[in-house]
Amino acid sequence: MLTESTSKTMQAQESSRKSTLLEAEAESTIDGILIVDESNQVLLANKQFGLHFGIPSEVLGTRDEVILVEHMLAGVEAPDAFVERITYLYNHRDEKSRDEIKFKNGKIFDRYSSPLVDSKGNYRGRIWYFRDITDRKAADEQIRSLAFYDSLTGLPNRILLQDRVAQALARAGRHQDKVALLFLDLDRFKVINDSLGHSVGDLLLQEVSVRLKRQTREQDTVARLGGDEFVVVLSGVKQIEDCAITAERMMNALSSEFVIQGHSLNVSCSLGISIFPDDGKDSETLVKHADAAMYCAKEKGRNNFQFFTQDMNANIVQRLTLENSLRVALQRNEFFLMYQPQMEITTGRISGVEALIRWQHPKLGLVSPAEFIPIAEDSRLIIPIGDWVLRTACAQARKWQQEGLPAVPIAVNVSAVQFRQRGFLELVRRVLRDTGLSPEYLELELTESLILSNADVMPATLKELRVIGVKLSIDDFGTGYSSFSYLRRFQVHKLKIDRSFVKDVCTDPDDAAITSAVISMAKSLNLTVIAEGVENEEQLSFLRAHNCDEIQGYYFSKPLLAGECTVKMRRTSEVASATYDAGSDAMLAYAAGAPAAGRKEPLRH
Repeated sequence: MLTESTSKTMQAQESSRKSTLLEAEAESTIDGILIVDESNQVLLANKQFGLHFGIPSEVLGTRDEVILVEHMLAGVEAPDAFVERITYLYNHRDEKSRDEIKFKNGKIFDRYSSPLVDSKGNYRGRIWYFRDITDRKAADEQIRSLAFYDSLTGLPNRILLQDRVAQALARAGRHQDKVALLFLDLDRFKVINDSLGHSVGDLLLQEVSVRLKRQTREQDTVARLGGDEFVVVLSGVKQIEDCAITAERMMNALSSEFVIQGHSLNVSCSLGISIFPDDGKDSETLVKHADAAMYCAKEKGRNNFQFFTQDMNANIVQRLTLENSLRVALQRNEFFLMYQPQMEITTGRISGVEALIRWQHPKLGLVSPAEFIPIAEDSRLIIPIGDWVLRTACAQARKWQQEGLPAVPIAVNVSAVQFRQRGFLELVRRVLRDTGLSPEYLELELTESLILSNADVMPATLKELRVIGVKLSIDDFGTGYSSFSYLRRFQVHKLKIDRSFVKDVCTDPDDAAITSAVISMAKSLNLTVIAEGVENEEQLSFLRAHNCDEIQGYYFSKPLLAGECTVKMRRTSEVASATYDAGSDAMLAYAAGAPAAGRKEPLRH
C-alpha cells in the first residue's frame, strides 16, 4: 500500500510531466500563448508570444505579469481598449472572447481567450492565444479591393456603386432629400487611346479620376464603370440647381490641359444627370436615365450636360432597338448600296461614283444613315459594316469595268473608328486583291476631324495608302478646321466642298466667298475640287465660273441602285462619245437630265 508521501511524490511527478508536455507543445505552435492562474500570475509564456510582442527572452523568463503587460501595451495601437478587454474578462471568468488587435508596426493579431479549468470544472486561470493574421488580412483586403474597386483608378466599381447608391437613397428617403446621379463620358477618348496608346489613355483616366474626386464632398461617390465612363453620386441634395453647379465645376476641371508622358492633351466631357426620386426610385433606373441624358448631351455637340427627361428615355429605347437590330442586319442582308455619279463640269462625263450605304429594316423601313451610322460607330459595329461597304463597292466597280463601261474611281467613306482599327491597311490590300480592282480606282473619303484627331499616326498611314495607289479625298471640307497646311502635309488629291455652302452659294455672299476661296486655294495646291449637293443650273453656273472641277448632286443624278447606275453610266458615256464638244452646254444639260426642282438629297454616309 502506497504511503501518503509516496502518493504526493507521484502526483508531483505527474504534474511536472504534464507541465513539461504543455510547455513543449506551446513552443511548437505558431501562436503566442500566455497562461495566467486565478491570481493573475503568469504560468506560461512561450517564445512565440515574446516574438509577437517584442519581449526579450530574459524579460519573458521572469514571468512578471506587470512587466509583460507593459511590453504588450507599448506595441498595440489602442492600449486603453486592450486593457479594458482584459479587465472585463478577468471579471467575467466564464466568458470566451475573440477579437483583433492592431499593432503600431502594422501587424494584426487574432486574440482568443478562454477560461482555464481543471478536471472538475473549477476555474484555474485564463489562457490567451495570439495569432499573426497580417498576411491573411492583407489578402482579404486585396480580394475586397478587386471585388469592389476599379484596379486602374482605385475608384469604386459598378458593384460597390450599387451599394453606395442604395445607401444614399435610403438616407434621402429618411431625410426627404434628393440624390443626383451624374453619368460622365469623355469626348473622343478613343482617339487618344488609339492614336497615343493605352498607356497614355490609362494615365489620362487616372488623372481624370483625381480631378473628379477633388470636385466632390466626402459624402459623395465617384465611381468608374469601365472605359471612359464615370458616375458621380451626389447625396443630400437640397436644390437641383446645385447639381448643375457641380456639373459645371467638373467640366471646367477636365477642360484644363493634361500633360501625359510629354503629350499635351485637351479633353472635354458629356454629362447626363438624373434625380432621385423624380427620375427613378432605384439604382438601375437612375443610372439608365443619367446615361440617356449623357447621350443627349453628346448629340447636342458634346462638352455640355443635360438633365434627364422622358423624351430622352424614349430616344434611348429607340437607340437600343436600332443597335440590337444593327447586330444582325449584316447577316440578314438588310444593307444595300446606292451609287451617286459625279460629273466633270467641263465635259459632262462621269468622273467617279460614290457608294452610299442604306439600311432596309424589316419593320422600320428605310432607316436614315444619319440615325444608324453614329450608333454603329459608338458600338464599333461600323467596323464589319464598313468592311462590307468597301468590299461591295470595289466588287461593283470592277464589275462595271468588266461590262465595258468607262473605268472611274469608286468613292467610299471611311469612319474614324474603321480607319483606326488594326489591320486597316491590310484590309484595303485584301479587298483590292480579292475583287481585282486596281488601286487607282478606289478613292477613300476622309473627314477633316478624322485626319486631325489622328495627326500623330496619320502621315504614315496615308503614305502607305498612297504607296498602294489608292486616292484620298477630304469630305465635307469647310465644316471643320479647314486648314490647307495639312492638305499639303498629307498629300490628298481631292477636296469636297460641303453642301451647306453650295446650297446658298448664289444668294449668300459669305457662302459664295468661302466657296470661291476654297476652289482658288485648292487649285494652287493642284487639288481636284468637287462640290456636293448641287441641285440647280444656277449653282452649276457659279461653280463652273469659278473653275470647280466636278459636281455631285441631284442636278446631275440622284443616288441610284447598281442597275440604274449602270444605265446612267452607259447612256452618259455613249452621248459624250457621240456629241461631246468641249464646253458644250448642250452636253452638260443632257448629262444632267431633268432633275426634280428643289428636291433634297438624302443624308449620306
